[in-house]
Amino acid sequence: MNLPFLHDKPTAALLLENGATISHAELAQRAGAALHEWQWDGPNDAKRVVFCLCRNDLPSVVCYLAALASGRVPLLLPVDVKPAQLASLVQAYQPHAVFGNSASLSLDGFGVQWQAEDYRLWVRTQDSGYPVHENLALLLATSGSTGSPKLVRLSLDNIVSNASAIASYLGIGVQERAITSLPIHYSYGLSVLNSHLLSAASLVLTDRSLMDAGFWQAIKTRGVTSLAGVPYTYEMLLRLGIGKLELGTLRTLTQAGGRLPADKVRQVAQASQTRNIRFFPMYGQTEATARIAYVPCEQALERAGSIGRAIPGGSLWLEDDAGQRIDGAGVQGQLVYAGPNVSMGYALDWQDLAKGDENRGVLHTGDLALREAEGFYTITGRLSRFVKLFGVRVSLDAVEALLEQQGLRAAAFGDDDLLQVRMLEDPKQAPKQVVHDLAATLGVNPRAICVAGIEHLPRLENGKVDYQALKASA
Repeated sequence: MNLPFLHDKPTAALLLENGATISHAELAQRAGAALHEWQWDGPNDAKRVVFCLCRNDLPSVVCYLAALASGRVPLLLPVDVKPAQLASLVQAYQPHAVFGNSASLSLDGFGVQWQAEDYRLWVRTQDSGYPVHENLALLLATSGSTGSPKLVRLSLDNIVSNASAIASYLGIGVQERAITSLPIHYSYGLSVLNSHLLSAASLVLTDRSLMDAGFWQAIKTRGVTSLAGVPYTYEMLLRLGIGKLELGTLRTLTQAGGRLPADKVRQVAQASQTRNIRFFPMYGQTEATARIAYVPCEQALERAGSIGRAIPGGSLWLEDDAGQRIDGAGVQGQLVYAGPNVSMGYALDWQDLAKGDENRGVLHTGDLALREAEGFYTITGRLSRFVKLFGVRVSLDAVEALLEQQGLRAAAFGDDDLLQVRMLEDPKQAPKQVVHDLAATLGVNPRAICVAGIEHLPRLENGKVDYQALKASA
């Protein structure tokens, strides 16, 4: 198996919840054994889609690696994916097999081919072979959501190049040990796994949350050196008092998966500096495998609010509405990224899996940004996050930022008829007053704005606000 994530080294690769340690050599052996047991080592079935219903555990990691090594195309999904969503994806992509540990899973047209403990491999009774592009290696849902059949098509070169770039700027060596603070079916969480396996480093596998005492106990007792988190992760850490937490052997913190407000970046950066911990704010998209830009840890405090500069091997620039490059500083445009980690494109069903590389190494991110000195960039909004109220173009991201400056945590959504705002209930700020203030600031009629209190903002698994849930409840 010629896969860069598998090595014959005797050093630790995975540390399990039960206290066991799996070496890199043993992990490679387990992946090889899986290929044989699952009858995936034959040449006639090399390009088939395999759904892997993942946990942050050894069987899920083995399934992912075995699929990559055999030339299968895994789609990583959460183990608790809703039955209706799974059925929709099965219908759209006609997978050859489904791997998971749900004993109650019912799949029409599939039979259990392999079973060990709680895990099963369901295989289609009648092969649904169809053309799959030779370079396609992995499928991931965008933004951690499985509610849509829209998937990102990734090649092995995409995956390996991004893992290599991440390992380079974070300085991941064999001595580093991460913990799975994010699900591996999410591109950010998967990038942590890939970059550490590529570097022959190690990971502690756990599904525990940061609010679980066992999570912090694992950090302390298993010698964890790095922790990855989304904005919500760091908001929780700040509420817990990051400057006082027992962080054990932690020496690196990374943040991506959305915008962390500049004031909170400063707080985390300051606390990290005080404790001699490296803090890297980062920016990425599943469409670029994971990472696109990063802020060097020594500049995290002074560059708070910036996404940083392009990762090694990549480049960034801005384009105007006509698609022309913007040369001047301080001029807003769409952020464009080029690099070997840019995905092949999207898929909506199995017929799209025969497509080649449609992006050709260039990704128009859909984010608006400004260029700063030293090749750094700051995100200012999202192209699609606009509404037009009485002819006035309003940025929903700008509305959220405006309320944030007033100490309000809120989410903005809506359409050209009505701007909707849901804010965490605050006795100091009545919704009517917020409507009045917003209308005055935006220059629109108050009737075009609806503000309501909410106990908590619904969030996706990756920590981002679930705008679809908000819209559904409006």
